[in-house]
Amino acid sequence: MTRNVNVFREAESLKTALADIREARERYQDVYVSDPSRTFNTDLIHTIETRNVLDLAEAITLGALARDEFRGAHWRKEHQERKDDEWLKHTMLTWTDGEPRLWYKPVVLEGESRAYEPSSRSY
Repeated sequence: MTRNVNVFREAESLKTALADIREARERYQDVYVSDPSRTFNTDLIHTIETRNVLDLAEAITLGALARDEFRGAHWRKEHQERKDDEWLKHTMLTWTDGEPRLWYKPVVLEGESRAYEPSSRSY
């Protein structure tokens, strides 16, 4: 993730990361917990956390691949412009039958006391 899905992103490195994540997910299928303890079982906790990290890594990478724009801490070499007309929305992910599915929901720019205007970041 540090090498291929950092702030500065390119399509090919994102695809490489996705392949690596999916390979790690396959290898995870053979993981087992050898510690039989019912309390303070750090082996079990680490095993569960590893699955969660794989899910999160895949969600971040898929969202980054989908967004063909430059926004905030998401920098794409191939896409150096913001596209508010297309991408002023939240990228969401749902797991359905073990498969990730991206979907989107609108950004709310009005709060209790004021409206918010999106602005560009520069690095």
